[in-house]
Amino acid sequence: MVGPLANPRARTVAILSIGACFGCSHGPPPDFAPAPSLVARIQGIEIVPTHRTVCPGQRMGASYLAILDDGSRIPFDHRYDRDNPPQLHVIMLNRTSPDAQPLEGGDWRANRDPMATVMSGFRLNAFLKADASLNAGTVVEPAYSCVEHNFAFSGRNGRRGETGENGPDVTVRLGVLASPFYGELLVAGVAVGEAMPYYVVYDADRIPPADWLTVESRGGRGGSGERGEAGAAGRAGASGCPGRAGVPGGAGGAGGPGGAGGRGGDVTIVAPAEDPFLAGLVEVRNPGGRGGAGGSGGSGGRGGAGGAPSRASCERGAAGPDGAEGPEGRAGRQGSHGPRPTILEVPAEDVFGPRIPARLQELIDYSMSS
Repeated sequence: MVGPLANPRARTVAILSIGACFGCSHGPPPDFAPAPSLVARIQGIEIVPTHRTVCPGQRMGASYLAILDDGSRIPFDHRYDRDNPPQLHVIMLNRTSPDAQPLEGGDWRANRDPMATVMSGFRLNAFLKADASLNAGTVVEPAYSCVEHNFAFSGRNGRRGETGENGPDVTVRLGVLASPFYGELLVAGVAVGEAMPYYVVYDADRIPPADWLTVESRGGRGGSGERGEAGAAGRAGASGCPGRAGVPGGAGGAGGPGGAGGRGGDVTIVAPAEDPFLAGLVEVRNPGGRGGAGGSGGSGGRGGAGGAPSRASCERGAAGPDGAEGPEGRAGRQGSHGPRPTILEVPAEDVFGPRIPARLQELIDYSMSS
């Protein structure tokens, strides 16, 4: 029988089909470039963000325009039609930013750390690949309505049958500063133990909600109890006519008790003496950890085999019954609730402590000079 590709016509159809799949992509080819005559007429480039402000971590839309020598503007298209290709496309731009990641199609992903852009905003740059001297830059102001304000920490869970660790010590520092974008900016640093704090910010011109910042330091869960020991196997029955019954298996041991949950952690709130009400913006939760589950009971021992018959005409003895499974261990108790938060009122210049990261120091310096 002749195979389908042995037919010249079938082979032609196959080649056309393979060629057609190369046109399946919706994007422009990598070497897609503007006409040199058009590049010669471009006097500048403009970046137009979709929104005036954006939250850290969010996606930013933007459009791009080429300004021609007659004052007219041509957009850099985000889409591509190979049957009617645009004069300009965003692929013709080299987009860079120290504060955002360029995404396919012309959009950006804002830096997630709010302190990284608190002084600079989100700086966006675009360069025409065909002529890098044709470039543009813009700044998108940061917004903080979507910044996460809930923090939860817990002590380590206990090992087998052991008590869970207490919730970690947490320190919250709050102050009101100023930035190039906000006359009053509420800044909170949340630190666990001796670790560097994580900072969150909020537009203080808007009234922050009660319990604006939630901090939880939960005790660790108690460890599960040890499994009970398995029961001893029963001895085999003695031989005889008939054989003697096997000895019952021993009962399984009781499971070990679960460990107690750890105590809730200590939380300290540091607020400026000039604005002590800031401490009231923090809701503290420090519950004890859950007790560990009791260990499972040990399995019962297997009953002993029946005794062998002493003569062929005799019957074998009955096997002994298996031992009972041991009872489950007692569950560990709930850990105790942590103490009420400690509130410290200090001078405003001492609120954020001795270890201040560079970005926060810039913010403090700007606040003092403004």
